[in-house]
Amino acid sequence: MTSKNIEVFFSDIRLTNEMCRTLYTGLSPAEREKADRFLREDDRLRFITGRRMIRTFAAERLGMSAPKILLTEYGKPYIGGAKDFHFSISHSGHLVVIAVSDSPVGIDIEQHIPVEWRELSDTFTPVEREMLGRAAYPVSCFYRIWTIREAFAKEEGIGLPLFDEADPDIDYSGGTVRYNEKTLHFTAWEKEDYSVCVCGKNAVPDTVVVSAEPMII
Repeated sequence: MTSKNIEVFFSDIRLTNEMCRTLYTGLSPAEREKADRFLREDDRLRFITGRRMIRTFAAERLGMSAPKILLTEYGKPYIGGAKDFHFSISHSGHLVVIAVSDSPVGIDIEQHIPVEWRELSDTFTPVEREMLGRAAYPVSCFYRIWTIREAFAKEEGIGLPLFDEADPDIDYSGGTVRYNEKTLHFTAWEKEDYSVCVCGKNAVPDTVVVSAEPMII
């Protein structure tokens, strides 16, 4: 990895479906138990694929034969003992996405499914409500706002907060988030019928390297 770059990789669970049994055997006992609790096969595939992606990158970048995935109190996964290896993972629809960096990073992906955004208006700031009100495609605008929020929260390793006007301060046009006296950057884009956002200290467009091909693991 080039220093200060963020690498983003996608995997399609439709490509990993036939490998599910092999991927399942690579999980820890606790992860297998969690995978078995999913009622929907797609949810199970997304979880298994995500865990395999994490271990693949940890093994490649850190030389660990059996990297241990731990969770913070807010459920953010990390690799034990890996100081300069940071990642974030998200999934929606048939896509799983991972961002890898040498500094804290957050990523979110959301498939564009119909949503009654007006019913959620109380959770938006006045600026966000204005953006939605004048948007030519409000659903697309909704998911852009939502993924930016989620990516920021995941970078910080916190639960998704109910935003107000002051905390955090998101500049949607400038691509920055000011929070706790620091400035983060985000890059947001659309991929097919998905919205994607990556957020971090160095997440400006020219430092986000996106894999052009789906990752087959």
